[in-house]
Amino acid sequence: MSEESERQTSLDSFDGSAPRRLNLPSQQPTLSSSNGSAPTRYHDMEKLYPDAPVPKVTGGLVIHRAVLHDLTGVSQLMDWVADGEAVIVRMEKMMNRELECQTAIERLNLFVETDLGGQIIRLTDSRLMLLPPGCRGIRGLDDEAFSVDPS
Repeated sequence: MSEESERQTSLDSFDGSAPRRLNLPSQQPTLSSSNGSAPTRYHDMEKLYPDAPVPKVTGGLVIHRAVLHDLTGVSQLMDWVADGEAVIVRMEKMMNRELECQTAIERLNLFVETDLGGQIIRLTDSRLMLLPPGCRGIRGLDDEAFSVDPS
């Protein structure tokens, strides 16, 4: 009976102290921002670094993406192409303003194709790709060197 009296059989005999904590690495609190919003699952690099320096490498090509809201954005597109960089531009915002859209396309065409010797490619109904001199678009996979011969 002496063995049984040493073992605790009731919860009443606890001294009231807090339970012992185990240090688990997976349960360690992490430093987080206190903004109260849901955690970000991706980094929007355009918001983090709106004017990030892009290093120029020999043979490399920078591709910008842009949305053309009105004619004031045409000069920025021209600057990028003049610097030897390509641009994919969405023109959905201007599609219902025919005169403004036509003027933008005429300005881009005059500058990119006539003055610089670049190329403008229509990707979809509302997207254009502006290529600097030395870059050429190829229509279809049948012209590609890696295409599979259908025979």
